[in-house]
Amino acid sequence: MNLKSRTDEELGDLIYYLSQYEFKIKYNPGKENLEADCLSRNPVLESNDNTDEQLKIVNLIKLEDIVKDQNKNEEIQNNKNKLIEKQSIFYKKIRKKEKIILSEELSIKLLKNIHENLCHIGIGQMQKTVSPLYTAKNLIKNIKKICTSCEICIKNKSRGHDRFGLMSHLGPATKPFEIVSIDTIGGFGGSRSTKKYLHLLVDHFTRYAFISTSKTQSANDFIKLITNIIEMEDIGIILTDQYPGINSKDFKKFLNDKRIPLVFTAVNAPFSNGLNERLNQTLVNKIRCKINGEGKKRAWTTIAQECVNKYNDTIHSVTGFTPSYLLYGKDVTILPNELKQEISNKDWIRDRKSALENTMKSHNYNKTLFDKNRKYYEFNVGDMVYVENGNKINRKKLDELRIGPYEIVEKISNSIYRIETGHKKTESNLFHITKIIPVRSFDEEETEDENVT
Repeated sequence: MNLKSRTDEELGDLIYYLSQYEFKIKYNPGKENLEADCLSRNPVLESNDNTDEQLKIVNLIKLEDIVKDQNKNEEIQNNKNKLIEKQSIFYKKIRKKEKIILSEELSIKLLKNIHENLCHIGIGQMQKTVSPLYTAKNLIKNIKKICTSCEICIKNKSRGHDRFGLMSHLGPATKPFEIVSIDTIGGFGGSRSTKKYLHLLVDHFTRYAFISTSKTQSANDFIKLITNIIEMEDIGIILTDQYPGINSKDFKKFLNDKRIPLVFTAVNAPFSNGLNERLNQTLVNKIRCKINGEGKKRAWTTIAQECVNKYNDTIHSVTGFTPSYLLYGKDVTILPNELKQEISNKDWIRDRKSALENTMKSHNYNKTLFDKNRKYYEFNVGDMVYVENGNKINRKKLDELRIGPYEIVEKISNSIYRIETGHKKTESNLFHITKIIPVRSFDEEETEDENVT
């Protein structure tokens, strides 16, 4: 039985339950399985109306409530001659449509009832439901405020929210090893090696990559990788995800002794370490192509080192130069050695400056695309916010998408905030601004211009 053929939760449970028995599945055609066929097609001779399953219509507003509300409305009472009266109800003609006049107070009550009873419909549907029939002061504005301030919607809807947080940039690095990133890639078991992990360190300025391979993700693995670097150059800042080995006391003590600051990326925000994430994909693709394209079998660790060397000798699409040239001044052009000229120190410095300019141009271009559909929002210490409920892969289908509200206790940077969620590890309370939604009360003033009916 193929246990991987279906991934449905219920069917998967049934398959795993049946897998503990030894049996063979034999197909029985329907024409031979007459007994089951008869039962499945047995006609129902008597009708059975199930009234319990009929949709119950909720009366969201009562006629007497409208009459009472209009009788208390001084504006209506003072302008009766300008209004249309039908069955003791006053209407106002707007764009050839007669609409019932409500006070703002009653309209807000009606809007909240509609939003809740119609399963938290959005702004557009609310307007189409209410606007053709009713008019009230600030009607459109209140529809928007009710939808955007609804806690149930914020926590459970995947669409329809404002996207906060503009793209920021750590650095830029202006020289080699001023900023480096660390990451690790798993799943390399087999392929003539017992090692499973590839640990990667990238210099932000030159894009030069260093790797090591190991069987584990322990602190010693990362210490060994960094030790190889600091033997030739000092490291300014290390940016990394929150792996257990990196988050360990041993690793932090090592960095503290070497006086190297450590910056963690926010929870569930791999794009915070985008340079590493992109390089991960590049290296894995290169290793996969190399392994499956060669006729002979070799250890993946050997191939990985070859691929990294080739990457370092290839022109980078952002900087416009090879990482090995920017770091060491190495000439890796494809000219014959006899035609290569010695690179002067002046040219090398000039090209490094050009690489920095190209990096900034690329960042500004990406920022323009990223910020296009996002909003600037100033979060401050003490603000109450909702945060994403962990990684979507680990969530169940109907779990809340966001949890909270929680308080912001520290502003780490323009993009990273420490939020008191109750998690024991302080690093797990770091959230990227794109994963945060502010708590908004209904009475909070709108900052944008609204079309008010």
